[in-house]
Amino acid sequence: MCPVPPLVIVASKSLVMVVLLALSFVGCEGVKVLEIEVPQKVRSGETVDLRCHYDLEGASLYSLNWWRGTEQFYQFSPNSPEQTTVYASRGIIVDRQRSGQDVVVLRNVSRASAGRYKCEVLADHPSFEKDSEIANMDVIDVPSEPPSVVLRRRQWSPGETLEANCTSPGAHPPPELHWYINGDKIQPQLSRLLKTESKTHRAMSSRGYVDAMERVDMDSLENMGSRTGGILENDYDERFFQVVPRTSELRMELQTDHFNLDGQASLTCVVTLPGLYHRSAEVPLTYHGFRDAAPSQKLYGGALRHGGTALTMALSLAALSLLAL
Repeated sequence: MCPVPPLVIVASKSLVMVVLLALSFVGCEGVKVLEIEVPQKVRSGETVDLRCHYDLEGASLYSLNWWRGTEQFYQFSPNSPEQTTVYASRGIIVDRQRSGQDVVVLRNVSRASAGRYKCEVLADHPSFEKDSEIANMDVIDVPSEPPSVVLRRRQWSPGETLEANCTSPGAHPPPELHWYINGDKIQPQLSRLLKTESKTHRAMSSRGYVDAMERVDMDSLENMGSRTGGILENDYDERFFQVVPRTSELRMELQTDHFNLDGQASLTCVVTLPGLYHRSAEVPLTYHGFRDAAPSQKLYGGALRHGGTALTMALSLAALSLLAL
């Protein structure tokens, strides 16, 4: 609490001196929000704690308010008969039993819960001064199922161009897709992301909902995040709630040393959201003339990488050719 200034009246300075002196102390007991705790990224379905640390500087608290975008969803008023008030806001479920002055608990968060969160602290009479801080929260939707890999066929020969597609169910943000053969990562330039079919999305406005039958592709979703830093500028104008599947197309020339002595190789697609999600799908590849791999057979680790084993494979293939004659 600041010291009370002595009353100074200087005739030669008239009333201006008194006014300036008084103004210099206005706000000395003002409220100050020091920090708010809002997680930057959470998974759909999780429970989230929102905390607000503030200094009243000797004043009394009139109310503590939480906002998402332009909508208030929570108020704590220590001097009111009903101290806690919860306001309806799409995507926000407040746990009344666990919320109070120090923490607001949100249950079962979803994409609709994402946005800019603001803690606002309001001092009591006579100043009614207020201060606030803002932080962003994004909600991650992980894929609901593992990825799937589609091949034109299972048997291949060296020199042929392997073509395969890997599709991951929708997620937010879009996941990363990587290819591996026999456990070794395939060069990214050998694959590309395919355009996703247009999807219907729902648009929102601050006044309610607008069902918009518009056409959206993968670029629209990705550019939206890049334009706004991953969080929409107007939280209640979030337009895209539908997550879109992502498909990677692989085209690579197969080599003899991709196959082991049993004529087998393994192709794997890995889908990741770094730090949040990691799933994969694996399919066997069989050299022409060899039997398809049994489900329990290990397909990688013994790929042909040395001249001796390559020679063995060549001799085996030659023998197969003679038998065919």
